[in-house]
Amino acid sequence: MTALALKPPKFPHGRVYMTSRLISLVREGKIDALGYLERHLSGDWGDLSRLERQANEAALAGGRLFVSRFNISSGLILVIVTNLERRLTKLMLLCEFLDDIDD
Repeated sequence: MTALALKPPKFPHGRVYMTSRLISLVREGKIDALGYLERHLSGDWGDLSRLERQANEAALAGGRLFVSRFNISSGLILVIVTNLERRLTKLMLLCEFLDDIDD
């Protein structure tokens, strides 16, 4: 058995929160949430545009929030957000993220 080589995090994540819909998909084996969280924390922003990646890189120095997006499958998109204080990292589906914006 070999040990996984984890990339060191680029920033603190604070408390980690997953929505109940995402927890259900994790339990069903449809999403490896911890693997995507590791990618987010290591600065792998997933399926973002060049400008969105640049904004995240600037946020590393400027104390702003980070957003990663991972296209898991057709219609299933994971969004991970770490707030500007680095006290909370939230994992959710894109549809839930958009619902939060509308509220």
